[in-house]
Amino acid sequence: MIQFPRIIILQVSRCKSTIWGLFLSLCATSSVANTLHFYGIENLSEQEVGKMVFEEICLQLNLKVRVTLLPADRAERGVLLGNAAGEIMRIDSYGDNKTNVVRIPTPYYSLKTTAFSLTTNLQNQALVHQIEQANIAIVRGVKHTEFYANLAGNVMQVMTTKQMMRLLELKRIDLAVTSYIDGLQYLNQKNINHIIPLQPILAEHALYIYLNQRYASLVPLFDEKIKQLIASGELEKLIQAAENQVMSVN
Repeated sequence: MIQFPRIIILQVSRCKSTIWGLFLSLCATSSVANTLHFYGIENLSEQEVGKMVFEEICLQLNLKVRVTLLPADRAERGVLLGNAAGEIMRIDSYGDNKTNVVRIPTPYYSLKTTAFSLTTNLQNQALVHQIEQANIAIVRGVKHTEFYANLAGNVMQVMTTKQMMRLLELKRIDLAVTSYIDGLQYLNQKNINHIIPLQPILAEHALYIYLNQRYASLVPLFDEKIKQLIASGELEKLIQAAENQVMSVN
């Protein structure tokens, strides 16, 4: 039996290890070389802000992405089925009991759940402290308002902020519940001054990127970039610019 010198065997082993490492690296690069498809929720101003900021994050990571805004339920279902790489922005509880999605640990935006009321209806305005007695409307599938669907006296679920505010104008509901920026953007866009956001806000939620489990290898990439943008102050500037753009849309 031929006995090969130990040093040759060691070098061959190292060579195999190097080749295997290069192969894995190439596979990882290939997996993100193509355009990644992400979903977001349509007809919500905070999602429009998130889309702009998310696309800038991906640009800085040299990731090619395409973002499609859909009804909330369709976006969620599509990501769970693996039809998209992930969702651009959801609250913490979105990932509860979902084994095939993974959350980027560091949030990059936040929203304030806010009740809106007619300026002339002081009695309904007082219901912000007693949601369980109020008739409210929420946009279907939006997680940060679903809690109030279970808490309020009566709930109407609609597809858009426009429909919700129209119900408020018709006095078919007491309060419209959405995010502060979403409600305010709609009121500014339509030049409506007979509906106002109420204080105190109902809740504040951090917002995260979620990935389908197949793309879990991208988690540290996104997380590190978000942390860098926060530390440098650039994220705050990106958010401000995006909010200004969304609020100015007519």
